Amino acid sequence: MSETAEQRVARHRALVEKVNNYISHPWILYHEPFQITDQIYFVGNRYVSTYLIDTGEGLVVIDPALVETTYLVFDSIRKLGFDPEDIHHIFLSHAHFDHCAATRFLQEYSRAKIWLGKDDVFFLTERPELTCAPTFMPPFTVDETYNYRVPLTVGSVTFEFYHCPGHTPGTTTFLIHTTQHNKPVIAAMHGGLGLNGLTYEELKENRLPSHLQSDYVQQLKDMMQLHVDIVLPSHNHNYDILANFAKDDGSRSSYFDPSGWQRMLNNMMDKAKEILPEQF
Repeated sequence: MSETAEQRVARHRALVEKVNNYISHPWILYHEPFQITDQIYFVGNRYVSTYLIDTGEGLVVIDPALVETTYLVFDSIRKLGFDPEDIHHIFLSHAHFDHCAATRFLQEYSRAKIWLGKDDVFFLTERPELTCAPTFMPPFTVDETYNYRVPLTVGSVTFEFYHCPGHTPGTTTFLIHTTQHNKPVIAAMHGGLGLNGLTYEELKENRLPSHLQSDYVQQLKDMMQLHVDIVLPSHNHNYDILANFAKDDGSRSSYFDPSGWQRMLNNMMDKAKEILPEQF
């Protein structure tokens, strides 16, 4: 059954109220940083995940998150024993402000190269309102766009980039070849699973193509084919990595969950059937 207009308005209002509360009270989002694999660390908050990857040849940050929580990211990086000046690359999953608003601050501090999916660049250059909150996002310039055909190796870590349009036109998923206790494992972060903005009414209002609905469903099907050992959620409500942290006995085995990726994506497919019934 399709979502009613009233339900859509209520869903949007609830999201805005939640995010506004986080912006006004960023300290409530604090979570201590922790190590996930030999090279990957969580330096994010309870709402938006930020990951730090130690490649051995410089640091990579995925999704710096909100401006208001920038100080938490810096504190977490230093608490783990790293220097933010050693950040060489900032990978952005998509151009919504909750994931990339702090980008300029980290880039100015470290002089890192900024990466974004090419189909989201126009959010920054032509349609800033599509970032959802441009007044909360200091402007920055994208240095590189992802090559979805060729992996990128930085030091000891290899990244594969997958175009996953839907949540935004340029949403990008990261497959990371890393190690756990020196044994190869694959970690992955889906770039954007949110269904907000994907009803036909919302797409029309935002002047975005209606095919983003079918794109979203298709990329979920495609991503389900990937083998992933360790799930790195972009939002903890998609997959509870913080619960895995609470269970970690120091071995980091609690993060190893080869069925977690498919569970997360299947859960979003079920939600898509409610929000996007036209696609089913």
